[in-house]
Amino acid sequence: MTDNTAGITWALIAAIVLAFQGVASVRPLQKMGVLAAALLTNVVNVVVLGVLGFFFYEEGQASLEGMAWFALLGITAYSFGRFVYYKALFTIGPPRLTTLSTTAPLLSILLAILFLAERPGPAVFTGTALVISGVILVSYEPSEEGWFQKGMLWGFASALSLGVSMFIRKKGIVAFPNPMLTVAWANLIGAPVLYSLKLIVPPHLFRWGGRSAVVAIALLGILNAANQVFMNMAVKTGDVSVITPIITSSPIFSLLFTAILLRGIERVRPAMVFGVAFTVGGMILIVIGR
Repeated sequence: MTDNTAGITWALIAAIVLAFQGVASVRPLQKMGVLAAALLTNVVNVVVLGVLGFFFYEEGQASLEGMAWFALLGITAYSFGRFVYYKALFTIGPPRLTTLSTTAPLLSILLAILFLAERPGPAVFTGTALVISGVILVSYEPSEEGWFQKGMLWGFASALSLGVSMFIRKKGIVAFPNPMLTVAWANLIGAPVLYSLKLIVPPHLFRWGGRSAVVAIALLGILNAANQVFMNMAVKTGDVSVITPIITSSPIFSLLFTAILLRGIERVRPAMVFGVAFTVGGMILIVIGR
């Protein structure tokens, strides 16, 4: 049995930071376009992690294979993936988005079994099933428009991006074991791809929204940079099939941060609380079955 203790610890830290970042981004995104926010986050990641990555670089870490994997991550996660994340965050709110992201382990587990030779045990599968049950509870929103709230597909698209990104991270970090410089490189690739969307999307998505919004997103970009390193450390020290559900357990913390920071903006329903309870139970099973 693989010892995933370090990976689980990094994944839990990443989950907490991800939840706080999502909740704290809601107010600035009311003024700033989602693509402008995503692009600024890319730039901050490149500058901050580029400097730190070069400082901690050790000879022989870099490889063409690792750079290729993280270039792919830049295209999938740090451009289109970041766009759908901010779009979902703006459309459906932090608790719902972060809980929808718990569907990511389904894809991650499949990829880990097929291509990484991981063999998660019954507890991991049972825990993942509980996590998905939590998704259903949190996703339910009574309305005249039907079972799913408008914009829910953006949340599932973000979950798909997260699921694929964990597999790509694992392949890349094995070949290029520098958790900071790899993220800087991926964001450097993702930034022009993201900016190219300006030609085909409505102008308001690139609206900067004033100095206060820019400063807020830039500061959150630094937090995001740290979180990307935490995710890389998680996949470096743990199995993808184990750490991905832990990372996507962030709804637990998102509800707490929402209750503190977003009073009057996002309503926390009882069904969300039950959904989080299922998610917690699933996470505990995954930890036990590591």
